[in-house]
Amino acid sequence: MDCNLIFYSSRKTGYCESALRSALEGKKYKITRVQSAYAPEMLGEKINESLCECNLIFVIGGIDRGDGLSTPDILSKAFSKNEPLPTSEMLKIGDVTEGYKLSCLKQTIVLLPDSPEKILPLVNLSLSEKKSKE
Repeated sequence: MDCNLIFYSSRKTGYCESALRSALEGKKYKITRVQSAYAPEMLGEKINESLCECNLIFVIGGIDRGDGLSTPDILSKAFSKNEPLPTSEMLKIGDVTEGYKLSCLKQTIVLLPDSPEKILPLVNLSLSEKKSKE
């Protein structure tokens, strides 16, 4: 199954892309498009384009920005008027929230940190067969 990757406020793009490709190895997913966004509006455009192409999108970076332009803040505002509202799941390593999974109908957006070493465990959590409420 095809999926897309979008980098937003990410500095370790090459390392993170390699980590994500490794995490997806042996699973049914294959990254078919890699894009980057440097502004919130651009991130929204890239997500909308990707949702027209595939049902799974990974967004790497921007989670811990402290300026109100973090990836979770942007997506929360963007989807606040969606019908139906997406379900949200925190992806934790230990007791620390490191990523997020947003699902609505058959589409999923997984927000991952700009930390290659955290990508494998978070991808495994986000792609587990655990059913989320829709």
